[in-house]
Amino acid sequence: MNEPPKTVTAAEHPVTTTSELAERNAQNIVAHQAQKAEVKRCSKVIHAFGGEQAVWDALEAGTLTKALCQQLGVHVSTFARWVDRGGEERTAAYARARARGAHSIAEDALTIADEASPADVQVARLRVDTRKWIAGKLNPDEYSDKAQPAVNIDLGSLALDALRLRSVDKPVYDHDEDRVNPDSE
Repeated sequence: MNEPPKTVTAAEHPVTTTSELAERNAQNIVAHQAQKAEVKRCSKVIHAFGGEQAVWDALEAGTLTKALCQQLGVHVSTFARWVDRGGEERTAAYARARARGAHSIAEDALTIADEASPADVQVARLRVDTRKWIAGKLNPDEYSDKAQPAVNIDLGSLALDALRLRSVDKPVYDHDEDRVNPDSE
């Protein structure tokens, strides 16, 4: 479950000679091939696990990505590349599974709180708070503690509406009268 080699960028290793550039390019090719091979191995492991749906089911049951990757024997970054390689559909399925997993984690928190005894209330509180925090990160729409704004105000529209409703008692210039400079009188 080792992480595959990473590509080397010019910022990390500036080159001064052509041979150094060739060496860095060769390292990047090897790293890219290793990453590609790891993603392919990840696909085979997931297929042996029961396929994509089995992965989504495990995540929906509240299994965290890191724990799932340990169970599969793949690195988290390799799993992330596998998700990305599947396109928008796989990325969306992963996001849905994590959001649904937040429900399972929140239910676990409720069970822990219900089963807590006076002797272990502090430990139970820590476990519940941790699960609440994780659920809030996985599904912030449902479980976030952050207060959402109750009202959205568009100041531009309010200003325009106020100008439309404004009544002018005395016009600045009447077309029938000659224009007079008030300072010259």
